Amino acid sequence: MEEKIIGGMGGAGICGIISICICVVFFTSTFLWAFSLKKNYLNHMEDLPLDGGEKNSKDKNQPTKL
Repeated sequence: MEEKIIGGMGGAGICGIISICICVVFFTSTFLWAFSLKKNYLNHMEDLPLDGGEKNSKDKNQPTKL
C-alpha cells in the first residue's frame, strides 16, 4: 500500500535520496562527536550522582524524595 502512495508522488525518488543523506549526515556527525569528547569530560559526567543530588547516601535502597 505504501509503495502505491509513494510511487504516485512526483519526485519520490529524490525525496528518498534526500532522506538517506540527512540520516547519514546525522549519524556520522553524532558518531564523530561522541568520539571527539574529552576523557576529562566523560569522567566528570560519569561521576555525577543519579540519586537526587546526594553524593554519598547512607542507604541506597531508600527511595529519594522529589
